[in-house]
Amino acid sequence: MKKLLLFTLLLPWFCAHSNAQQLNQDANWPNTQWTLSGSYDGAYLIEDPTSSTSGLFSFDDNLAGGASNNTISAESPVIDISAAYTANETELKVVFPYVLNIWQNGQSLRLQYWDASSNEWVNWGNELDDNSTVSVNFCNDAVSSFLSESLDISSFTTAQLTGFKYRIFYNDNNTYGWGFCVSSPSISSASPPACPNVTSLSVNNINAVSAILNWEAGSSETSWEVAVMLASEGLPTSGNTVNTMTSNLNNLSPETNYIAYVRANCNAGGYSNWVGQSFTTGIDLSTYPVAFTANPISTTGAFDIALVDLNGDFLDDVVSVSSDNINVHYQLTSGGFNISNIATSVVGNTPDWSLAAGDFDRNGYNDLVYGGYGGVTFMKANDTGTGYTEISGSEYVFSQRSNFVDINNDGHLDAFVCHDVQANVYYINDGTGDLTFYQGQSTALPNGLGLVPGGGNYGTVWIDFDNDRDMDLFIAKCRGGSSISINELWRNDGNGVFVNIADSNGWHNTNYPSVGHNNSSNLGDLVQTWSSAWADFDNDGDMDVYVGASSTVDGDSKLMRNNGDGTFTDVTVGSGVLDASLGRENAPADFDNDGYVDILSNGDILFNNGDFTFTNYSNYMPPSGAIGDTNNDGFLDVFRNGNIYLNNTNANNWIKINTIGTLSNINGIGARVEIETPSGTQIRDVRSGEGFEFMSSLNTHFGIGTDATINSITIYWPSGTVDFIADPEINTTHAIIEGSALTVIDETLIDLTVYPNPVEAELTIKTKGDVINKIATIFDVNGKRVLNQRLKNNTINVSNLSSGIYILRLESEGKIIKRKFVKK
Repeated sequence: MKKLLLFTLLLPWFCAHSNAQQLNQDANWPNTQWTLSGSYDGAYLIEDPTSSTSGLFSFDDNLAGGASNNTISAESPVIDISAAYTANETELKVVFPYVLNIWQNGQSLRLQYWDASSNEWVNWGNELDDNSTVSVNFCNDAVSSFLSESLDISSFTTAQLTGFKYRIFYNDNNTYGWGFCVSSPSISSASPPACPNVTSLSVNNINAVSAILNWEAGSSETSWEVAVMLASEGLPTSGNTVNTMTSNLNNLSPETNYIAYVRANCNAGGYSNWVGQSFTTGIDLSTYPVAFTANPISTTGAFDIALVDLNGDFLDDVVSVSSDNINVHYQLTSGGFNISNIATSVVGNTPDWSLAAGDFDRNGYNDLVYGGYGGVTFMKANDTGTGYTEISGSEYVFSQRSNFVDINNDGHLDAFVCHDVQANVYYINDGTGDLTFYQGQSTALPNGLGLVPGGGNYGTVWIDFDNDRDMDLFIAKCRGGSSISINELWRNDGNGVFVNIADSNGWHNTNYPSVGHNNSSNLGDLVQTWSSAWADFDNDGDMDVYVGASSTVDGDSKLMRNNGDGTFTDVTVGSGVLDASLGRENAPADFDNDGYVDILSNGDILFNNGDFTFTNYSNYMPPSGAIGDTNNDGFLDVFRNGNIYLNNTNANNWIKINTIGTLSNINGIGARVEIETPSGTQIRDVRSGEGFEFMSSLNTHFGIGTDATINSITIYWPSGTVDFIADPEINTTHAIIEGSALTVIDETLIDLTVYPNPVEAELTIKTKGDVINKIATIFDVNGKRVLNQRLKNNTINVSNLSSGIYILRLESEGKIIKRKFVKK
């Protein structure tokens, strides 16, 4: 049975005429004067308007059909409408918000009135239209307000006037259906108001005691009335007058159901209808690391899928996508959002499975890639960020996770898309913003990335797991029960070669003994895995991983500690990670800003205890969704299904970093960001595409707990550039341009020389200092990185380089030394 959620209530208050008859001011639900009637299965009745506190009448018919033939109605009490007749107001109308989701033809939802003269129910206008866009969670779909046709009562008899009542009647006609939701109806004998209702009403930044209300004008009005009522109190009679389309709601009570109302002061006099938005204030849970409060937000589109900057101001915007529209709530520095709908062509592939963002044409505005059932669509932003051009290929791609990343490290973003039933695909950028399609092994990527012909590729994440300053790739595999479902870890050797090492230590499963052998450092598991969460969970300077299972058919989730030598140790037992819900979404983030990365896992948060153990919290946590900072307070929020789950925060400190590439891609995707605090070192990789489906912020976020200072920020850019920023300010955001900060010389290597020079094959490093485990990077005369590796000894094989002049750079902990050499 589906869970039904509250939705925006469009509740009219007819007041254009002073003598308007408000015929049922006591009709707000729940209302014991109303009755239910019909022949229906009570198991499908979700919200009873006579008793439920939600103010909804909802019926979930998704199990009906066949022998289950349901008719159900909510009937008003008898209403004496003779006063309206006497006042010569002889036309009646009823209005209410509703959602109707028809799965099979034959179902009907309609308004009827009781004719006391003939003792029968009479149809009042036509059937209501299907207005749902999604076949599940239909009470959370876009909501329409039904306004009935006028009912002429001028010829009604006395019996008809004094015995009048009406009902909302549903009949599934013995068909399979999804059902409906209706909120409190209102009946009136007056005409509509003199000006349109306000639109796009939303409540944001909800916490335990306050919230912010935003809306858009219905017409040219310049002032409005605002009122906040308890959900049980019904409509207001008046409100506070404001002259801006935002209002701070203060002095609220925690954990309380409210409805915020707005109506326009019409320029010609009078008021518009009241428009209301339900919301619930947050909680005061001192024992929780943090908790979250749902903030309903009015989005359009079937895919509420991203929290990412789209207008170039580095503030996370709320992005919802449909086949011909991009709905964006642009975050404002003053709080709240500016709402925009950007019309697009009808795209070839909607983001049924995933969305990723990145500026692949370097014009300052992030582009989008949609991963659909049958192909891939790129939405390329124009040079003002106000429009998008569709680029859809003809290639069949059963898309799963998508990413933007600079695969060949030429300074331009490429795209990578998982293929469910074939080898993976990728799109290489030619440097002008044009993308070329490749699949599996190709001239662009000779060894391929994910070559299994049967696919099974679900959740990719690009990380530098071996700390050699280039991006490696982990592929979470699904469709369990066969060898195509073995997870893959592709090591980037820094010279354009990727090698799958997930099962290089061997792998073994009793069901598939032919695959290999196993020890605890293996990541090549045969587990139904849709996504993984990679982060430095123990703050020791390398990326660990939580591999989340979607079921336990072939194995369970596991937590793997990076040993720092290219291998991993299974530390699942006793870690607490198995307490989290199973599913397809797992993503890392420091939600409580204590300096240790947590895991958002299918509606639970595994809060990191700082000792490689986790405590799972399920209550007052957000569902899996896009992660970002929707109010710029330094605490991470979550966006999903028409709600922003706002972080209620705590006293911990934080810092955010925006990476702006020059030689590297403009987003800095693939950069390693490292901060040094009095408590130790933290690292992040800038990534486009976390978890399975959603696109989270491209801003790099660190919690720093009670630390009041940060010693330094170091950024290792994909180009090889290293920026070092000393003593940055905390509790703020830093925008760092590649190459703009101080370069620190490694004084321990000041005597370094290289020989032979010129060199033919093997370059030897001579110094009194220690070079083992330092990162060796070689650049050509144009500054392009051509080789990258972590040193195991004091020699480097340069035999594959072309003849010419090169620069060798050794780097460790942000400090560098450079030397020139010639390759014969």
